Amino acid sequence: MEIRHADVLLTRPGRNYVLVRLETADGLVGWGDATLNGREKAVEAALAEHVLPELDGRDASRVEDAWQSLFRGTYWRGGPVLDSALSGVDTALWDLKGRAAGVPVYDMLGGRTREYATVYTRCGAERVDDIVENAEAALDRGIDHLRVNVGSGDTYLDVARVVDGVNEVRERLGPAPELIVDVHGRAGPREARRIATGLEPADLCFLEDPLRPENKDVFADLRQATTVPLATGELFTDPWEMRPLIEDRLVDFLRVDLAHVGGITAASKLATVAEHHYVETAFHGPPDLSPVGQAASVHVDLSVPNFGVQEFTDYAEVYGDAVTDVFAGGATLDESVGGLDVPDDPGLGIEVDREAAREYDYERSHLPTVRHEDGSVADW
Repeated sequence: MEIRHADVLLTRPGRNYVLVRLETADGLVGWGDATLNGREKAVEAALAEHVLPELDGRDASRVEDAWQSLFRGTYWRGGPVLDSALSGVDTALWDLKGRAAGVPVYDMLGGRTREYATVYTRCGAERVDDIVENAEAALDRGIDHLRVNVGSGDTYLDVARVVDGVNEVRERLGPAPELIVDVHGRAGPREARRIATGLEPADLCFLEDPLRPENKDVFADLRQATTVPLATGELFTDPWEMRPLIEDRLVDFLRVDLAHVGGITAASKLATVAEHHYVETAFHGPPDLSPVGQAASVHVDLSVPNFGVQEFTDYAEVYGDAVTDVFAGGATLDESVGGLDVPDDPGLGIEVDREAAREYDYERSHLPTVRHEDGSVADW
């Protein structure tokens, strides 16, 4: 299964996506997601100039060998740009491997452990009334895991507002829905402790990314301070970074992004390590993860025994016909169970229309720089 053509496609069907396309000598095509929000051009250049030329003539069936070569063989390993590029290649190789074998990717990962992947959706808003309305609409769609952030932008760390608002949401929705709050890595240790302890009455499913990822020791302090379950991982691009948090049981949910952490190969290995420490998965699934990345995530979700929940983006709802012009197939929501499933087609079960994708030109779109009241830089 020799790789003859390796291309990178940058498209914007409502959102910028970096897609990897690998084609073998016998005409099989595999797709991967290498999107890095706000730095798409950097990943595109890394793929075009450095990574994809390394694949010419390689045996596409040797997925692990390709991963090791691209991660370790560069010497200057890791980082968000190179690991996003690696993730796209890895996912495309798994897609090719499944297509060649005539089976879905989850079959090659050990087969199904479940019939669907339970999802959570984003219901946050500035006003509690709007959050409750969004939550009730999600519940009507069968989704009972709800992210209920109070405020947006620079209001994430209005601690009193978050704590009072989420507790009110819980009171109004009752005890049944599973509630999630995302701090987005903005909090320092003091703020994180106040938020976590203040939200204990709300009985959260988990507190998402309560701390920045650089200093993992602070997770131990937060763990000691609260009974709220903790989840983190979306800012981690090196799979080894998560190891101490998992092994020391400092988190309850593994929230890595398959388009950043090393693709299906790295995510599956991390899930296995997490299983041995009773940590569940809750993979990142934002709008800037393409439908290819979402499909890849669900294949892993279906195959691992320690699946917890999957973040959900309804692309058609967010971006309309543009997404369906470019992507066909992939993960679909079953509203009767509030979960995602993928087709039993070979590979990832998703197709990309290259000609349609080329009609949606890239637009520069950087993340905003958030500042504190005094003008100093804050975390986005």
